[in-house]
Amino acid sequence: VPARFGSKRGPIVGRVKSVGYDNVEVATDCAVQPGDGVLFESSGQGGYVWQVKEGRWYFERGKVDFPKIKPGERVWKTSDTRLERELRKTYTGEIPRPRQRVDMQVTGRAGEPLVLEAQGFRVSSKMPLQVAQKRPVTTESLRDQLGRLGDTAFELGELRNELVGPVILPVSELNRLRRELAGQLATQTKVGAALAPRPSLFAAGRGGDAAPTPGQCDGQETELVVLCRTVPQINAVLAAGVRMIYVDFEDLRRYPEAVTLARQAGAQVFLATPRIQKPGEQGFFKTITQAGADGVLVRNLGAMEHCRGPKIGDFSLNVANPWTAKLLIDTGLKRVTVSYDLNAQQVLDLLAQAPGEWFEIVLHQHLPMFHMEHCVFAAFMSNGKDHTDCGRPCDRHAVKLRDRIGVEHPVKADVGCRNTVYHAKAQSGAAYWRQFAEAGARVFRIELLDEDATQAATVVACYRDLLAGKITPELLANRLRVANQLGVTSGTLTVLG
Repeated sequence: VPARFGSKRGPIVGRVKSVGYDNVEVATDCAVQPGDGVLFESSGQGGYVWQVKEGRWYFERGKVDFPKIKPGERVWKTSDTRLERELRKTYTGEIPRPRQRVDMQVTGRAGEPLVLEAQGFRVSSKMPLQVAQKRPVTTESLRDQLGRLGDTAFELGELRNELVGPVILPVSELNRLRRELAGQLATQTKVGAALAPRPSLFAAGRGGDAAPTPGQCDGQETELVVLCRTVPQINAVLAAGVRMIYVDFEDLRRYPEAVTLARQAGAQVFLATPRIQKPGEQGFFKTITQAGADGVLVRNLGAMEHCRGPKIGDFSLNVANPWTAKLLIDTGLKRVTVSYDLNAQQVLDLLAQAPGEWFEIVLHQHLPMFHMEHCVFAAFMSNGKDHTDCGRPCDRHAVKLRDRIGVEHPVKADVGCRNTVYHAKAQSGAAYWRQFAEAGARVFRIELLDEDATQAATVVACYRDLLAGKITPELLANRLRVANQLGVTSGTLTVLG
């Protein structure tokens, strides 16, 4: 962007050679096609090229005042239809995921079923192999049929053909075997059965530098904690019998109301601090501690220093390894929340290297995509400049940001007028909870966002059934319409092979 103007104008196309009654001739340095946008620098006019004919540009009638355009002035290309079309292909539709290589083995002989095996799974044909008279099954024909894995997450790797003699099997039966095996492989991937804690990365016997002792699965029951952001959510969750809740209100002055509701239900309540603490905002800590809760959900290091009593570290402390966890636990935190940056395997590695009771894992949430100083509420719903004169429209209105494909992502403001944009669709790590529990994790969290009371009760009921073994992760995902994943990206807790 040259300093002579304040916005991007694209590349320079060239200079005007002559101006006609309804067209312009330009000495171009780069190609211009119909549909491209251009800007004439001196006159400040622009528009979309309607037609290019014999080196002259024609525009939609009435869009350009040709007498104002002077020969010699520079012309800029402000848009390129072909380039935009190519770019749009990169972000519209489904993003292709890497496929997992699957090696297969085929065995059998005439009079026996064909057996197809891959990664410990085995399927057999419902009809026996027959002696081939003309076209026996070959390695090439098997690869052609079994390699048609379509929209699955797999691709055929090595194929071992151990069929005995010239035999034949209908193509329809080969296709059925392929679909059945792919279904079994997909089930394994969805429930995370391939995951297992890796050996500790830390050497033993290193004195003070030794890794913490891993926790063991001692038969203790798992605990379900729910984070609520509205009073109706609190009432619904407490009515469902949840015995511990976190409260995250935009207006900290309402925290005493939440504490009273929890006390009446006989439940524990921890109050969340702001994610960011700036100089001059120490009064927020005072408001939180004076509410009389059982503890504080700590989201910044300042709260760790200021707040007394029981404290639990939230995701923003970014606990991604046992050293960080030990450092924070040694400062007096009751437990810490596992970082959203870890994938499923890394969570298991962490649980294998430190006591499971140190950690809390968020199983259900709308992922916070970004946190910003800019207040969308004040910018579009107020003439004020900050919380002192904006009238706090965030207390009365709900705001969502619509992305390029039409998905609307909720925006929430905190007490410091900072905004967090959450992903529109909730995501769940339900497929991995059992492995985490077997590795020592005992506390799992549900985070509600804008659910009403009925929806909040449904979410809690589904996760209780999950932890009790009454429903499968797939059924939970279908009931709640959540994405079966956890963490920062779509692949964070996904095994890609």
